[in-house]
Amino acid sequence: MVTSEECDRLLVSGAKIKPDADISGIGVILAFLITAYASFVAILAAYACGVVESELLSLADVKVMRIRPRTERHPRMHRILRQTIIVLSDQQIVTGIAIMTAGFVGLRSGQISVYHYQIVLYLAWLSSSVHLSALTLLRPFLNRHTGVKVWRLVGMGALFVMLIIGLVPTVSYDWGIINFMDPKDSSIGENDLTGWGVPASCFWGKTYADGVNNDAPIGYVLLVISYVWKIGDVFGSGRKFYASRIRRPLESAVESLLTLPAKRYHRTQQKRYLWCFRLLLIPCIPFIAVLEFLASFSASLWLSALGLLFGTVQIIIPRNQTYAQTHAQEERWGFDLGFS
Repeated sequence: MVTSEECDRLLVSGAKIKPDADISGIGVILAFLITAYASFVAILAAYACGVVESELLSLADVKVMRIRPRTERHPRMHRILRQTIIVLSDQQIVTGIAIMTAGFVGLRSGQISVYHYQIVLYLAWLSSSVHLSALTLLRPFLNRHTGVKVWRLVGMGALFVMLIIGLVPTVSYDWGIINFMDPKDSSIGENDLTGWGVPASCFWGKTYADGVNNDAPIGYVLLVISYVWKIGDVFGSGRKFYASRIRRPLESAVESLLTLPAKRYHRTQQKRYLWCFRLLLIPCIPFIAVLEFLASFSASLWLSALGLLFGTVQIIIPRNQTYAQTHAQEERWGFDLGFS
């Protein structure tokens, strides 16, 4: 375990990164990225081709996106896509929990660096994104198979708690600083000391009075919204809550807002009320469209895409920044996860 004194020293001087192909090797990263994006593409293809149950499609999907449900005409394609997505997402949730467990072991022992912990954390994030992407498409299937539904929710819950806890060290503004002496310098030489090489345990519950990392709030917001959205969708309670407590009151408020100038114009025929009505339509129409969009399958896809993109960026950028110190060993294939 790294002492506080050692952490204070390393936060001033930095440390050299020790490559570890079993955590951040090209094989490990590609395995997660390919599976994550293959799952998303499969779900996107199912949606675009209409190979989804009609109950999953909203008015925005049918009228605006022009999606027509074709599961009855293509039942075999629907089954193949569904089974593919189930296999990919099940594999990823198990792997995500495993790699996050390895990250916590390294964090507790002080043996995992900021760089490798960042990779571990966001590989688990990608695993979570895969599973969340699949939930919307699999909702009818899960509602018919309670055992599968319970297993998925338990796995999701475990990974969600792990990610919430796992994001704690990344809150510090000093997390992932490339050069402590000159934070604007983004270059790392082969023998340079850098913030990426500092033990991740130095940041557990500490911000060192330097404030909060800009990416941390984004990560927490995305994670919580994604899980609440998807789990609420699976149970139906989320859809009902959105329809009855959010969408309907807002639509009623918009209707009342537009009704007032409309009635006055109808009664008085004064042009100012007509122009007032027209001006109010400008923000009201897109506002109603957004409310409709949020209830659609396409909105769920956009949320999944945003989560995947965020996780990918958090992996690719640090890896490129540390390339000079890690490429010699991490360009080989490995997938040990620290359990050997």
